[in-house]
Amino acid sequence: MASKPMHLVQNARRGPYATLTLRGEVIPSHPGQFYMLRGDWGLSPLLGRPISILGEEAARSEVRFLVKAVGEGSRILHALEPGDVVHATGPLGSGFPLSGWDPQSPVILLAGGVGVPPMVYLASRLSESGAGIIFCQGARTKEDLLLLDELEEMGVTPHLATDDGSAGHKGVVTELLARELEYQPGAVFACGPEAMLRSAARLCKGKAPCYVSLEAAMGCGYGVCLSCVTQVTKEGRTANQRICKEGPVFDAEALPWL
Repeated sequence: MASKPMHLVQNARRGPYATLTLRGEVIPSHPGQFYMLRGDWGLSPLLGRPISILGEEAARSEVRFLVKAVGEGSRILHALEPGDVVHATGPLGSGFPLSGWDPQSPVILLAGGVGVPPMVYLASRLSESGAGIIFCQGARTKEDLLLLDELEEMGVTPHLATDDGSAGHKGVVTELLARELEYQPGAVFACGPEAMLRSAARLCKGKAPCYVSLEAAMGCGYGVCLSCVTQVTKEGRTANQRICKEGPVFDAEALPWL
């Protein structure tokens, strides 16, 4: 799949986080999909970076991402200025299901770290359909809580958890999930650190369908290099699937965690 040049029209930075708005050819996407983004930076670093979609405005030919400056590639993306060119390949991978559960039951969205953006995108799509949303976000400290203003604009009040107790519940976000599962949600969707996803999968077993979005180091982003393979079990048979192609969204019960 060929990359396409897009232009940065806005970079809203907050500490190590940057919300990038790119303008160019935008193919309609589903929450949970991602792009491989590569700045116009020459041969180093060589590969693009997989970044989840935060949202899109197809009518304006714009798509948004949230990047955290961690490694060399993400630091360069964080530092981009309006007018800079970004080479974008996407949308890639599978998204979260938008139906298939009792519409009278709420759904729980569980988000942590840089797993928050795709969950905010999912919340926006679900809110358009009138679904009841319980949004739980976890972080180390209140400075790491993300996109609260966007959630407020769509009428979603998040339940917060921080490791240090500086905002919301003091503890991990899956403790909020355990409490909310008592309300018998139609489904649970989760994106964040693997430990959080594993805990969510165990808590949801036998109580609610759980879909998780996995992270992985990716070379190509569209299934050729086979650098992001995970084992999946379906109907008693185990197979290798690519996180970038068949994923990143999987049914938690199909993963070898339980």
